[in-house]
Amino acid sequence: MRVKKTKQSDRGVYRYPVQVEDGRGGYRTAYNVIKPGEDGITEVMIKSLHAMDDHEVYLNVKNGHPPMTAEQKVAKKEWEVAHPGEKYTMNWNLSLDYIAGEDDEEVDKSHVLAGASYDPFDEEEVSPEVQRLRDVVAAMTDRQKQVYQMVLLEECGYTEVAKLLDCSPANVKQICNKVIVLIKAGV
Repeated sequence: MRVKKTKQSDRGVYRYPVQVEDGRGGYRTAYNVIKPGEDGITEVMIKSLHAMDDHEVYLNVKNGHPPMTAEQKVAKKEWEVAHPGEKYTMNWNLSLDYIAGEDDEEVDKSHVLAGASYDPFDEEEVSPEVQRLRDVVAAMTDRQKQVYQMVLLEECGYTEVAKLLDCSPANVKQICNKVIVLIKAGV
């Protein structure tokens, strides 16, 4: 569980741990490094990976110190009286076993997973507006798709996108305006 963000000076690349066999029947932690320019990796992809890590750190820290309601504080006091000398645990993470039944029971838990899962390609749930937007984006040029992704979806600035696409910020703004016109006309 991560509780510290990656240093700003180390964010030019992305490192992630993997478990590899050590040759003695065990495993050791090694780090894979992803660099921009290798295997089609872009700086935007690396920035996205670091953003996901930052969000994970935020949630881990938040879950480690959740605010307590008055009822929870009373329950904590009662628990501490009933269990002297033990530490009251704050971050209880529920498992699927808790939701679906006990571990000892042979219960099919797939219905729990099915209800909690999301299929982004499930066409039954897509509204007509979303489908029209997908069609408009599919008809865009590659450059327009890149600007749409970075400026409108990821909310990057024109200057930052211009550096990544090796063009001027005015050109990025012009492409973005064209993308907005296409979206308004298509939707």
